[in-house]
Amino acid sequence: MTTMQLKTPGFDAQVKAAAERARACALAADAIRIAATLDGMVPEQVGRAAMGLGERVYTEIAESQVAGFAPTGGPEAEAEDGAGAPARSEAGTGTDSGAGDLLMLTGTGRLRVVPAGTQPAGTEEGEPLGTLKWQSRPESLGRLWALAQDVQRLQFEEIHRWLAQQGAESVRERIDAVAHALVHMAPVLLYVGDRFYSNLGKFSNLPGRSMAPGAEGSVLTALRETPAARWSPEDATFVVCMYALISSGSPVRAEEFNGVQLAPDQLADFLRERIEAYGAELPDLAGEPTGAALDALAAACAGGRAELLRRGAVFYREINGASLHKRERIMAEPLGWDELPAPVAGLLSGVAGRPFPVAASPETVRAYAEEVVERVVRLAAPAGFTSAYEGFLHRFFETLADALDCDVVMGRGPKSVAVLHSDHPAEDRTALATRDFYCCVAPGAAFARKFADDRAGLARTLSAYSARMRYNTWHYLPHSMSWTEESPGRDDWFFAPMTADITNWSDQHHTGHVAFGVRHALRVPLGIVLEGAYRPGLYDLRLLRTSGAEFELPHLRAAMVTGRVQALLHQAAADRGLEVAAFDNSWYRAFHGA
Repeated sequence: MTTMQLKTPGFDAQVKAAAERARACALAADAIRIAATLDGMVPEQVGRAAMGLGERVYTEIAESQVAGFAPTGGPEAEAEDGAGAPARSEAGTGTDSGAGDLLMLTGTGRLRVVPAGTQPAGTEEGEPLGTLKWQSRPESLGRLWALAQDVQRLQFEEIHRWLAQQGAESVRERIDAVAHALVHMAPVLLYVGDRFYSNLGKFSNLPGRSMAPGAEGSVLTALRETPAARWSPEDATFVVCMYALISSGSPVRAEEFNGVQLAPDQLADFLRERIEAYGAELPDLAGEPTGAALDALAAACAGGRAELLRRGAVFYREINGASLHKRERIMAEPLGWDELPAPVAGLLSGVAGRPFPVAASPETVRAYAEEVVERVVRLAAPAGFTSAYEGFLHRFFETLADALDCDVVMGRGPKSVAVLHSDHPAEDRTALATRDFYCCVAPGAAFARKFADDRAGLARTLSAYSARMRYNTWHYLPHSMSWTEESPGRDDWFFAPMTADITNWSDQHHTGHVAFGVRHALRVPLGIVLEGAYRPGLYDLRLLRTSGAEFELPHLRAAMVTGRVQALLHQAAADRGLEVAAFDNSWYRAFHGA
C-alpha cells in the first residue's frame, strides 16, 4: 500500500543544514547570506536585523572587503596555528590577519560575529561556522566595532536610567501588561543586543505556552522581584520597548519584531513609519527622553491605526514561519466581489438558482447568502452528512481548494451558537470543550490522489488538521465572546485573530505543522454578530499547501473575499439556529473509507 509522508525536518534540521551550506563557502559574503537567511528561508533584511549593531558593521565591512572564509575545522583553519584552532588576537588591535574573526549560527537561527580575542556574548548556544580570511584587515575595524558596541550600550543604558526613575508602580504596570500580552498571543522570539527573549518551546525565558506565569525561569519573574535600578540595561530595554509595541495597536504587534533586534532606535523608526502609513500626525518629541518618546509614538500609532480601521482600511499580515517574523500591511485597493473565485461563485449560483451578484452592495450580497442557506436547508442531507448544510460547507471548501490550487481548505466554528448565549450560566460556558466545536477540512482533488489507496493516511491527516482547528476555536472563545473578565473564567485563551495572514515556511516550529507538512498557508479570521455584538475570530477560513509554490497576494485577496461570503453564510446559519454534528475524528475515518 502507498503511504503518503508529509512530515518535514523542522527548524533544528534547517539550522544545521544552513550551517553546513555556509561552511562550504569560500567567500565571507556567501557564508553570511546563507547563515542570515537560513539558506533562503528567512528574508535577508530580517536575518540581518537579528544581529547587533556591531555585528552588522562587521559583516558589512567583510562583504565590502571581499573577505574570504575558512570553515571551522577545515584545512585552512588548521594551518593557522598548526593545532587545528584559528589564531586569535586581541579584538580591536587591527594588527593580525583577522583569521580569528569567527561566524556562528545560533540555535534560534541568528548569525553571530565573535571578533578575534573575544568570547561569544549572551546565552545562546551555537555552531561555529568558520573564520573570516582578510586580504588586508582594515585598521579601523576594531575601532568601528567598539564604537558600534558603545552606541548600542548607551541606548540601552539611557532607557534603563529613564525606567528606574518612573517609580515602582509604573514599572510593575509595564511588567504586568507585557506578561498579560505574552500569555495570550502566539510565541515571540526577539533580540536585545546579545540577548534573546522568547516564549517559544525550548528557547523559553518568558511566560507563554511553554512557561507558566511566575515560573522561576522567567525573566519577568526575576524583574518583578527586583528594583528596576538593579536590572540589566537589556532587560530594561526589553520591557520598555515591548510595552510600547503592545500599546501601539493590537497586542500581537509584538510579533512584528520576531526574529529581529528590539532596539530603541529601530523601534522608533518602525513606529514613525507606521504612523505615516496610517496618515496620522507624528508627535512633537523635542527634548523627550527615549522612553517617553517611545510611549508617545506608540499612542500616536494606536490612534492612527484605529482611525484607519474606522474608515474601512483592510489590513493583512505577511508571516515568515522560520523566523516567526510578522509584518502588517495595508491593502492598496479595496476588495471586490468580482475577486470571488469563479468556481465558488458557480457553486453559489447553482444553489441560489441565479448568478452571484458581483456588482452588488454588501446588503444585497447578505440577502443572497441568506437565500443560499434557506435553499440549502430544504435539501436532503448528502451521503455521509447529517444535514444538507454540512454537505454544503464541505463542497464550498472543496471547490475553493481546487479553484486556488490548494492541498486543503478548511473552516472552523462552534457546533451550536445557542450554547454561547448569555442566558447560559458562566459555569456551563466555561465548561465548553474542543468537542463542542467543529472544523470542516476538505482536500483538493490532486492532494487526495497523492494518498492513492492509503485512505487511513488521508483520514488521519485531515482529522489532525481538524483537531487542531477545533482547539483554536476553543482557545480564542473567551476573547471572541468577551468572557475574559467573567467569573468563573478561563486563563487559557488567546486574543481572537482579526487580521488575515499569508504565511510561508510554517512547517518549522509548530509540532503539528511539522508532522503534517503545513508549509504555506492563508488564514482569514471571520466573525458574526451574536446578541447584538460582533464576535471576532469565532470562525475562520484556512488554505494550505504542503509543498510547491508560495501563496501570493492575489490568492489572499481571493480568500478574503471568499471569507466575507463565508461569514455571511455563517451569520445566516446562526440566525436560523443551524447546528453542525459532523467533522470529528470518527467522521473523517468513515467519510474517507478508512
